[in-house]
Amino acid sequence: MHGALSVGSLATTFTASQGLLLMIPNMYKIAGELTPCVMHVPARAVAGQALSIFGDQNDIQAVRSTGFAILFGSTVQEALDLALASHIATLRSRIPFVHTFDGFRTSHEIQKVQAFPKDIFRKVVELLAPEIDAHRARGLNPNHPHARGTAQCDDIYFQAVEAANKYYLDVPKFVEEAFLWIEKICGRKYKLYEYFGGANAKYIIVIMGSGAGVVEEYLAKMGDKAKDCGVLQIRLYRPWSEKHVLAALPTLSGIKAVAVCNKMKDPAAPGEPLYMDMCATLQRARCDATIVNGRFGLSSKDFTPGMVEAVFKNLKSSNPQHPFTIGFDDDVTHFSLPYRSLETVPAGTKQCIFWGFGSDGTVGANKNTIKIIAQNTPLYAQGYFKYDALKSGGVTMSHLRFGPTPLKGSYLIDAGCDYLAIHKREYIATFFASTLLGPLKEGGTLVLNCPWSDEDLEKALPPPFRKIIGQKKLRVCAIDASAVAKRTGMGKLINNIMTAVFFELSGVLPTEQALALLKDAVKKTYKNKGDAIVNQNIAAVEAAIAALRDVKYPLESWASQDCDMFSFYEKPRAEKPAEYVTEILDKVQMMRGEELKVSQLEADGAVPLSQTRYAKRGVAECVPIVDMDKCIQCNVCSAICPHAVIRPFLLSSVELLEAPKTFDTRKATGGNAYAGLHYRIQASPQDCTGCEVCTNACPVGALSMVSRLQTLDQGHGKNWDYAMTIPNRGKRFDANSLKGSQFQEPLLEFSGACEGCGETPYAKLVTQMFGKRLIVANATGCSSIWGGTAGWVPYAKSKEGGKGTAWGNSLFEDNAEYGLGQFLAVKQRRRLLRDRIEAAIARAGSSMSLGMRSLLEQWLEFSEDGIISERLSDELGPLLEAEQSKAKEIAEVYRLKDMITKPSMWMFGGDGWANDIGFGGIDHAIASGNPVKIMVMDTEVYSNTGGQSSKATPMGAVAKFAQAGREQKKKDLGAMAMAYQHVYVASVAIGANYKQTVEAFSEAEKYDGPALLICYAPCIEHRFFKTGLSAMSLDQRDAVECGYWPLYRFNPALRKQGQNPFLLDSKKVTGDVMKFLSRQNRYAQLVRSNPGVAEKLQGQLSVYLKERHQALRDKAAEELKQDVSSLKDGLAKATSNCEPIVIAFGSDTGVTEQVAKKFAGMCSERGVVVRRICDLDEMSELDDLKGAAKDALLVVMCSTCGHGDFPQNSGLFWSSVSASTVAPKELEGLRFCSFAMGDRSYHDSFCEAAKKIEARMLELGAKSILEMGIGDDRDEDKWETGFTAWLPKFWAAIKAPEPQDDGTPKAPLFDMKYHEGAALAPSPIVPPGTQLLTIRENKRMTPSDYERDIRHFSLSTDDVDFPFDLGDAVAIYPENLDDDVEAALKFLELEGDKVITVNCISPNVSERHRRSFEQRVTVRQILATMLDLFGRPSKSFCNDLARFAGTADAKALRRLASPEGADEWATLMETCPSFFDIMNKYKSAKPPLEQLLSIVPLMKPRIYSIASDAHYAPGQVDFTVVINQWKPKAGGELKTGLCTKFIQAAAVGKKVPCSVVCGTFNFPAEDTTPMVMVGLGTGIAPIRSFVQDKLYKKSKGIKTGPMIVFYGCRRYQEELLYKEEWEMYKREGVLTSLVGAFQFDKPHYPPKQIFVSDKMAEQPELISENLLDKGGYFFMCGPAVATPSVQKALKAAVLKKGGAGAPKTEVEADKWFQDFMAAGRYSEESY
Repeated sequence: MHGALSVGSLATTFTASQGLLLMIPNMYKIAGELTPCVMHVPARAVAGQALSIFGDQNDIQAVRSTGFAILFGSTVQEALDLALASHIATLRSRIPFVHTFDGFRTSHEIQKVQAFPKDIFRKVVELLAPEIDAHRARGLNPNHPHARGTAQCDDIYFQAVEAANKYYLDVPKFVEEAFLWIEKICGRKYKLYEYFGGANAKYIIVIMGSGAGVVEEYLAKMGDKAKDCGVLQIRLYRPWSEKHVLAALPTLSGIKAVAVCNKMKDPAAPGEPLYMDMCATLQRARCDATIVNGRFGLSSKDFTPGMVEAVFKNLKSSNPQHPFTIGFDDDVTHFSLPYRSLETVPAGTKQCIFWGFGSDGTVGANKNTIKIIAQNTPLYAQGYFKYDALKSGGVTMSHLRFGPTPLKGSYLIDAGCDYLAIHKREYIATFFASTLLGPLKEGGTLVLNCPWSDEDLEKALPPPFRKIIGQKKLRVCAIDASAVAKRTGMGKLINNIMTAVFFELSGVLPTEQALALLKDAVKKTYKNKGDAIVNQNIAAVEAAIAALRDVKYPLESWASQDCDMFSFYEKPRAEKPAEYVTEILDKVQMMRGEELKVSQLEADGAVPLSQTRYAKRGVAECVPIVDMDKCIQCNVCSAICPHAVIRPFLLSSVELLEAPKTFDTRKATGGNAYAGLHYRIQASPQDCTGCEVCTNACPVGALSMVSRLQTLDQGHGKNWDYAMTIPNRGKRFDANSLKGSQFQEPLLEFSGACEGCGETPYAKLVTQMFGKRLIVANATGCSSIWGGTAGWVPYAKSKEGGKGTAWGNSLFEDNAEYGLGQFLAVKQRRRLLRDRIEAAIARAGSSMSLGMRSLLEQWLEFSEDGIISERLSDELGPLLEAEQSKAKEIAEVYRLKDMITKPSMWMFGGDGWANDIGFGGIDHAIASGNPVKIMVMDTEVYSNTGGQSSKATPMGAVAKFAQAGREQKKKDLGAMAMAYQHVYVASVAIGANYKQTVEAFSEAEKYDGPALLICYAPCIEHRFFKTGLSAMSLDQRDAVECGYWPLYRFNPALRKQGQNPFLLDSKKVTGDVMKFLSRQNRYAQLVRSNPGVAEKLQGQLSVYLKERHQALRDKAAEELKQDVSSLKDGLAKATSNCEPIVIAFGSDTGVTEQVAKKFAGMCSERGVVVRRICDLDEMSELDDLKGAAKDALLVVMCSTCGHGDFPQNSGLFWSSVSASTVAPKELEGLRFCSFAMGDRSYHDSFCEAAKKIEARMLELGAKSILEMGIGDDRDEDKWETGFTAWLPKFWAAIKAPEPQDDGTPKAPLFDMKYHEGAALAPSPIVPPGTQLLTIRENKRMTPSDYERDIRHFSLSTDDVDFPFDLGDAVAIYPENLDDDVEAALKFLELEGDKVITVNCISPNVSERHRRSFEQRVTVRQILATMLDLFGRPSKSFCNDLARFAGTADAKALRRLASPEGADEWATLMETCPSFFDIMNKYKSAKPPLEQLLSIVPLMKPRIYSIASDAHYAPGQVDFTVVINQWKPKAGGELKTGLCTKFIQAAAVGKKVPCSVVCGTFNFPAEDTTPMVMVGLGTGIAPIRSFVQDKLYKKSKGIKTGPMIVFYGCRRYQEELLYKEEWEMYKREGVLTSLVGAFQFDKPHYPPKQIFVSDKMAEQPELISENLLDKGGYFFMCGPAVATPSVQKALKAAVLKKGGAGAPKTEVEADKWFQDFMAAGRYSEESY
């Protein structure tokens, strides 16, 4: 603006609040240069302790010293008139003007005004021609050059400033003349300072802005009762004219008291500026009146006639309060004045209030109502709209007045209301009856939108509500507007229906005329949305009157009923909340914030978190309910939910017993990490907004929308309350995966964002991934309003530990600088902490406990790892507190303890901030190289302020300030950031690719540098047809598929690995961009209004999107040139004669992708060329597939999601190859093989995706070179078991040579750092996914002199979250015994107590390795708990060991590993050697520890069946363990299995890492169903748990069925385990029969051995009756070698039964058995 003025242009601007403050430096310049201009400013609050968008005069007072004149209007009409007067006065005086009026109260008020015709403006410009010419002549122009803006020194600066005095002295004169111009134009008279009131008034209010009209209305209503009172309205505030002020006042000698009312606060001054001005003026005039200073109306707090009355009462008191405040109770400084409600509107004025729901159209319809009445009647109209703090979906209150005289009082209706409509029935039971009905006058009209009949109202209306209706004798009318809306196709929009009702009941206009005018207004309002929308609205209007009815109610009965007016509204809560909730939050959330006292609020604006948790708004008509039979447990619904109202929950079986009956669960699926857990998706009915996003996003249609009230009746409210009591089990899962992230507690919940908001899922995800150590700098905008409105703060603290998101907002423009400042300050504070810790260790190390010193030393090493530092913080906190008194250095560390955790520091903001005003700050932040993380939620418009265009608005879109369609392309923020080359950049759309989004956030947070994530966030301002935001996730998907929104990641860290940093994740464009655009009214609107321009702009957009996508593909293609040539350090050097291979993977969690990359590396070691490695969707075009696989072998590696679903990056591929249009021999000549990954617990869809791909490729003529490999998540080593078995077959099939090997040691996978003199209190190495359980009992059950040691081994689960289900097993992680470890240390010449840090330097090391080394460890710990030194060796180990051996030993070792040494290897294996035995045999081979870690595998856990029931024996888990001992074939000492050797020696009290493994048993649904069981040896363990389960159930009154046990063991006396228990089970009636088969007992042995199958043959009726007649289940537990004989006996038993329904032949028996297994009635756990 300054530049435009400097060259002689006429310029003006509109701004307020922070925008005005940003202009202050320029305002000084403009005023100093005496440059005429006008800034139009709706005066607003300035962000201080908190942001407020509402109106007061703080911003105006902030610019009063700039030299601008300030002219203040008080009404809507004045705002119009004084705008013109300001332009006249500025040109005539050369002084720049701020023309201002109250923000919101005036700027947002709708009034009937008299506008100026355009001819008037032309005439004014003509009259001002000389001044305009003079201004232009002063402009910078080379034709009459001069210099301006020079630097002046102290010799002349002061004089130059004073030279402007004459101009300012003339301003009042020029303003008065401008007012005269206005009077001549329209007849309205204005004065600089306008007095209204008694001519000899004694008590004067001085006020500026809209409050003047309230005082004037009060005085007019009071008449002679207030003849001693008056008001002085200030219009010309700067320059201040004492002369004119004094002239406007009544006789000074008669004035007793003056109250100067300020709509702002100057906290450090003796009084606000207007007060100081009046004091100086009256003092100089020697006026003896008492002058008091008062404050009112800050942040648009209402200023009512009752408050005016209170101010005058204060003036008339003997000792007026000074200073005073009005509008609340100040119980701290006691400045506030008491006041009452008072009706003072002019006679004949009708007052109306409408309670609406954000986005229901009520506000828009009421604006139409005002226009209809104002334009078609002589009545004056006034409308003002109040909102709660929420976005769309919040409460709206429309205050409308209509009357025969001008309406000057600008305040909310608090008394004398004639008509009140409640458009949302939920409000009736939510808000106090006095809040809703209090303003209604006696006999007023109340309209309810509700479905209730008159009879229903008696029950539906709260007692206090009915009482007030009766007391006020209200006319009550009802309409089910929601039903009318649905019938007429209006969905949730009831606005025009309720407007028609208003015209019918209010009598403001004849109904027929009003409805005709309403229909015309509808046409104008919705014309841009098309004829269909217009016609639907008109149909709704026509249907409204017919649906309206008067309610008949028992007036006397309702009025006289005895009821508490407040207790009804107390919110039902599962637990008693804190006082802060009931005394503050509830009042704010119930629209009663005005009642809060000053003492109840924090002066600095700080508020607690977790506020929305208590709101329970209950605003949704319908909420999602899950069908658990359909649910595939993908967690997509939770990830996409904008408000965190639908979540997955995991329960133990014990917790499930306590759950409500409607809390329907299924066993959690997804591998052993979920063992023992039960899964449910549950939504919160009272927190849901009903957006339907989750139901549309669900891939299998498992969610449906059901009436909220119905769900409450069904118990879903109680379900949610119970779910909130379940401990969060997020620690078990990887927060950096989609599914795992959703098990983390969302620390952003129930926000006030629009229903279906596209921003909140991203912010919520960040809190789930990093929330307990998260600091957020949030730019002002949508995300700061839904994220940080006091009383509605959705950011939450973790229920466990109380950690959470520390959230702060500075301004709109400075968020990047604010966030960078936070980062630099935290960095400095953590540097100071490091100094203090180093000093504490150096000076006070001897005073510390070993544990604390150890942790502090580890912190110095791991401080920059967020997760590890958080764990160290948790461990150090109690120690520091306990030991701070030992030394001042320790106390200094304690003072800085909140810096021990490395915080995850993020900046949040919208596209307006990032692309426009805040771009310079972002550029500065990322250019600094500091690892700041920035998330831009791109809605492509200024969504918070109503949809204005930003630089992120795409070409062709219609937005405010771009009504004709934006002509420029969208700013490519990502490309600009990538140009720096050191910035991590990602473009994501969560609904399009959940996995990519989670990966991007994970990579960004880990990246040691700045990161920028640009997130596509569909917004209500996109104006979707039909679906609204309910299809938000599908819109994201479609945007990506058509190329509108690209998905990519730019990770500079990849460059260091020799890879292209750019990864294009949306490689294929399959959708139609024009079809996508047509679904959004922001594009379709232009098509209707200007089809030619729309065709041009949208056509250009389409071309641009195609060009951009190709450019991105080209950029990504560079990756292939680099990666394929250097993949795994050797693909380019491949020398094998094998055909090249192409690896295509389908991966949902990323595991299959890792396997594919590992496989590529193994190929390179063998010289096999990997031509390409990519996801399957990259080859979704069959031509691409055939081209890539030409003269090459295609290797397909694919996982399966849920019940047979394809991973996200393979769906396109499957759609392509499975299409019916593909030719039958399309893939003839293509050679391929497959490796499938899955989880066999999904028995109906195990590896289904890969199987379908292979079958289809075979159908299309492709040839498979070998049998499909299977990686099963349930195998002992998960997928590695099957992968290891498949690899040799693959190498043989392609005739791959052995890996190239020169015999020297390979590069180690680990790096060691030794810490000399370091302290370490070793923490146990706990494998991921395990818990440390304490041994509670370890008892030998067989006699001590017996040949077999069988033990009852019991672990305590007290205080440990270790849920397990019936039939589950446990993986026990053993340790090498102390003597063995010492022997190994001595042999390897290692010091066991050396403290080391192990760094995993290869990407191919296991997750267990990585997690184990997230702490310092000792050498002894590695040998004792990790390395399988005493396990069975492999041939490859001999090869690896040979690299470290002397010549002779190396030769011998290599021979052992070679085919030529097969006999020697076999002979060696007969001795049952261990890894350590081989090292001992070839003593010259002593690998260093980092190499030992690389070549010796980790000790595997051993899996044991659980022998106890969690309900029968809580707090423990039992096992039946036989110590596995044998004599080697070659003779020698007795050998003992590694794990059982550990168990045999383990003492009670020792802690053991354990994890639950999913059982394979399938149990009957009914407890009365018979169970026939076979337990062989220790296989009796699970059967014991089954019987305990039935005993527990029986004790609870549950009827149980027959249980038959066939128990096989060697000897009755020694090996019939738990004898007394079996007898007890029989006595209790749960064990029907125990049939023993004792293999070596007399008299049958010798010579005969008796087996279980023999006993089954002896008593076939126990089997046939219970299985055939009673539909029983069969369970077999024991050695796999016994399976054939048991199955044979089983079939024989049913064959022997004969009769109807029984098999008659062996063939039929075989068929029966197959059917029996297929029905899930046969379960086997064999080993």
